[in-house]
Amino acid sequence: MKLKNKVCIVTGAGKGIGRETAKLFYEEGARLALVTRTAEDLASLKRELKYTDKGVFTFEGDVSCEDAVVAFVKETVKRFGRIDILINNAGMRFRKAFLDTTTEEWNKVIETNLNSVYLLCREAGKFMVAKKDGRIVNIASIVGTRGLPELAAYGASKGGMITLTKCLAVEWAKYNVRVNAIAPGFCETSYAENFKKKKELYRFTIERTPQGRWGSARDIADAALFLAADSSRYITGETLHVDGGWNAW
Repeated sequence: MKLKNKVCIVTGAGKGIGRETAKLFYEEGARLALVTRTAEDLASLKRELKYTDKGVFTFEGDVSCEDAVVAFVKETVKRFGRIDILINNAGMRFRKAFLDTTTEEWNKVIETNLNSVYLLCREAGKFMVAKKDGRIVNIASIVGTRGLPELAAYGASKGGMITLTKCLAVEWAKYNVRVNAIAPGFCETSYAENFKKKKELYRFTIERTPQGRWGSARDIADAALFLAADSSRYITGETLHVDGGWNAW
């Protein structure tokens, strides 16, 4: 059990990568603080894992809202006494030409994907820095390092997340707080079915990926486990591409 008794926050825990990460970390012995905007997602996860409230704390809220984040982190520390690991996974995306993207749409993506990471790192980081120990894993994207059309807002948010990861890794290294990112490629998550309806675009992603397939949410969860566990003790400030070789081209 690589995370036995470690207290871990997972945002966006109701679906996809966040849900799979929560399941894997629970199996590895972690005590979990899970947050998502949909109560039913949390309820279904509880039914699936059959966990007790003593080991898992769930919170319904919007992580782009400062008050919600402050309350969530405060309650996590109240229940478990500390925070060891933070997985910033909550996010959103949409495909739209840049010139057609409204200010409201742009701000929504930045608030959800980047501002939430700032808020969680700030609030959880206070406790990690104070006890001089912690691990943060930010779920970014290959679009944070590679330009793709109709994803400007999403790419900007993920690129900002990657740079924030590097800055915090340098700033907090002296406190034994490691900060890394994962850049997933195309994965079978909640958006996959709608994406596959765009047959030419879907075919392009398969042909462009050297392994010739999409990844799974478990692929990303496994990488998050590696970065959260002691096996990656000498790694900080890195962005691990889990993309079937996309970034190697």
